[in-house]
Parts: sequence; structure tokens; C-alpha cells
Amino acid sequence: MNYRAIGALGISLALFSVHARAQDDETETEEPAKAGSASKTGGATASQASAGTSTNAEVKANASAKVPVPSAPADETSAATPEGGAAERPPVYGKRGDWNINPYGYARFDAIEDSTQSFDDGIQPNLIARVGTYRGDHRRATLTARDSRLGVFIGAPPFQGIKTSGQIELDFYGLQVSDAKKHDQVVFGPVRIRHAYLKLETSVLDVIAGQYYDVFGWGSYFYPATVAYLGVPGEIYHRNPQLRLEKKLPAGQLEILAAAAAVRPGQRDAGGIPDFEGGLKVAYYGWTGIATPGFGRPSVVPLSFGVSGVYRHFEVPEFRGEPGSEAHTANGYGVAAQILLPVVPAKTVEDKSNALTITGEGSIGTGIAELYTGMDGGSRFPLLPNPTMANPALVYPQNIDPGLVTYDRNFEIKSINWKAFVAGLQYYLPIGNGRVWVSGIYSRTWSDNIKKLTPQASWGGIFTKMEYIDANLGMEITPAVALGLSFQTVKQTFADVSAPTPVFGASGTMGVLGVPTIPGTGGVAAHARNNRGQLSMALFF
Repeated sequence: MNYRAIGALGISLALFSVHARAQDDETETEEPAKAGSASKTGGATASQASAGTSTNAEVKANASAKVPVPSAPADETSAATPEGGAAERPPVYGKRGDWNINPYGYARFDAIEDSTQSFDDGIQPNLIARVGTYRGDHRRATLTARDSRLGVFIGAPPFQGIKTSGQIELDFYGLQVSDAKKHDQVVFGPVRIRHAYLKLETSVLDVIAGQYYDVFGWGSYFYPATVAYLGVPGEIYHRNPQLRLEKKLPAGQLEILAAAAAVRPGQRDAGGIPDFEGGLKVAYYGWTGIATPGFGRPSVVPLSFGVSGVYRHFEVPEFRGEPGSEAHTANGYGVAAQILLPVVPAKTVEDKSNALTITGEGSIGTGIAELYTGMDGGSRFPLLPNPTMANPALVYPQNIDPGLVTYDRNFEIKSINWKAFVAGLQYYLPIGNGRVWVSGIYSRTWSDNIKKLTPQASWGGIFTKMEYIDANLGMEITPAVALGLSFQTVKQTFADVSAPTPVFGASGTMGVLGVPTIPGTGGVAAHARNNRGQLSMALFF
């Protein structure tokens, strides 16, 4: 074995390693100099990037500094960069600094305890489970963050006298697959569109195009203050894709807003006719108070009054298993009035002490159930007659959501009537300039024809009246963080009656004094109630 050759090879490898390491050291000492030269054009050095909070503020300041952007051809916009800075897409028109883009939203946590297993996060007007059933006799606990929201307001620079703006807002109540686990529904709540619209403001008319609050009910202008989820039972609470025209008519401290809209129809297959909505809202800025929409942020609002209406058209197949092409038609409508009354006025949100505000809403209509936050009252189309006892029985080809129209016992199409009112009160205590507030709501919703239009065998699956009460205590822990406690109770009265009251001393089918004990008599209207306690916290930004 040639030990000299092996030794020479080892010495050569050692010398090569030392030389390579020296080159690496020289490269590392050159990098800060390169980074330092880049920082002169708005970048941050490597040492600054790891320096902590103070350096982060400096980096943000550098990033927000306005740097002239050289013009570039349309097909090279992605390459247009400030000298020495990061790539930046140029604005559609005007200067980047003339555009106003404001993100907003809140992170919210809700802990909810229900006396029955009837509702998910919000108390929506689905049927309450009755006493004597498993879901009616057992409680439910819900902890969720799905009502957190994220949105952005966009304002473009004026163009030839036209102001352009828009809004996109999302939450986490998107459509769930039918076989999703409860864990997945809560923890992986899918994103849902709340608002997505553009607005054009001109000297003649304003135009809104996209998904926004309905004109019917006037949206958030008149919402009551509550920790509970909106809309509360009986409240018109709905958003829809629409094309809307508005006109403001100022007259000193008085402002009149008129609006009309073509809206996504309640039934898509309604002969190609959209819903039509219109309304007037009057505001008097000489009398202002404090109002909080739901569990949101308080603001200074004027004394306001609103009226609105909706018209819609329905077309459904003939009530047969194979109806052919014949259609039966019906119309729906709704009228609503709202008021916001600052009983004890206030001028600023910085001092809300003793501010007292009342909100109210009354509505009446037919074929408008889903505008009350997806309500249907339990109404469904009746089963088709099956005199030949065919198996399987024919199924009616329903092309409309339930609860709007149905066929009566004479096989005539009828729309379902609803009436409702909601009264709310909110008071800001003289504690910390009004940082603590209390509020309460009472509402009632009822139908005078849903029972008449429902076969008797199905009376136990519909409600004819619903009453709701809540009481809330809210507190601003910081100007951005709010804490709320709420008690909510809702009662539904069903179309059937409870078991008859026993007639003691009866003989056979005859009661005392010869009064017959007819089945179903002596009972009272069946009902069910759900009580809820709720704790909520939210960070607003």
C-alpha cells in the first residue's frame, strides 16, 4: 500500500476545504453590503428584518411611502415596478393614492346553550322540537366562530362626475354538504358571500348592482340591538342580487331616499319575471341618537322612518304527477314600515351616556316567508292523490321553495299569508360614557291561513304563531373589543291541539251531565318553547 500517495491525497483535500470555506466567508460578508444598498431604495436590510417591532414599523413606513411608478405598456403591467422596489400593479385609472381600499370585519366567538336541540347557531324560524321527543327533552351546547366576517370597501377616484364604489363581505356560513360531520360544519365553515356589489353615484341617480340588502325592509338602517344573531324571528332580514336605482332628496336637515329595484325572484322558474321592490326612507338630522345594529358597533343616527314593498309572481305545474306544460299562477306581495326613534338623543359615539333609542318594524304580506330569514312555517305541498294505490306513488314535480305557495283542498294554488312586528329598545348606561348598554326585543309572527291550506294530518308539522323575547347586556372592554350576554326565548304555537282533558266520572262516551267526550276537545293548542343563553365576544377592525 502506498501510504505516501494516500497522505498526499488527504493533505490536498484539506487544503481545498479550507479554500472553499474562505470563499463562503467572503460571500457572507458581502451580502449585508448588498442588502444595505438595496435599502436605500426602500428595501430593508437583513439585519433590520430580524430586529423586532421597531424595525417592522420602519419597514411598513417605507412600504407605504409613495414612489413614482413609471408608465408601461398594457401588456407589461406586471413588470412595472418602482426603481429598486417590489412589483406593483398600476391602477385601472388615476393614481394609486387616489383609490381608497379599506378592509374591515370582526373576529367573533359565541358560546350558546339551548334548552332543546332545535336550532343551530341562530334562532331561525324552523320548528321547535316538542316536549316528549328526544330533541325536545335534551339540551344543546354550541361553541362557534363562524359568524366572524371579513370585508373590504373600495372607492375609485371620480370620473367625469361619477363616483364609483363597491363592497365585498364574506362570512363562514356557506352551503354544507348533506353528509358533513358536525365537527366539519363548525370547524371548517365554508366561505359565503354576504355582500358583493358596485355603486355608481351621479347627479341624477345612484345605481347599485350586485348582492346587497333588499329594499324591502330597508336592511341595516332599522336593525335592533341584540347579542342574538340577526335576523331575529319576525324580522325582515334578507340580501339578494339586484339592480337598484336610488335618489336622495335633501331638504335642509331632512333627507328623503327613494329606491326601486329588480331583484332575484323568490322562484327562479316564475316565467322569467324578477321581484320588484321599492321604498321611501325619511331621515331628520336635527334629532340624532345612538343605535347599534345587532351586536355591531354603535353610531350616531338620525330620527328615521321607512316604508317599503315587494311584488312577486309564482308559476307552478298543475297538481298532477305528470302535469304536462300547464302552469298555475299566483302572486305575492309584502308591505313593511320601520321606525328608529332616539327618545333620549346623543351627538357623539364618544359619549353615549343615557342615550335611549327605540326601533320598530311591522310587516304584512303573502308568499314572502323566506324574507323572514328563511322561514316557511313548516308548510309543504300536499301528497298527490293515489286512488289506485300505485307503488311507488307519483311525486309532484315541485319547482319552488317550500312555504311560499301550496295547493288547497280544491287543488287551487294559494299563497301563504304572514304578519309580524318587532319592537326593540336600547339604553346606554352612564358608565364609562356609555360603554355599558342594555337592550331588549319582543316580536310576534303569525299566519291566518297556513292551517286552512294544510291537510289536518299535517297540522302537527306547522306553526301558526311564533313569539320571541330577548334581553341583552353589552360592554365595551376596549373601543375595539365587545362582550355581550343574552337570554332569548321563543315559543311556537302549532296547528294541532294537545290531548283532550280527561272528563272524570264519564260513562262510555258520555261525560258528566251527558256532555260527550269528543276526541280532540278539552285540549289546548300545542306549543313548544326553546330557551337560550348566549355569551359573545368580538374584536372589530
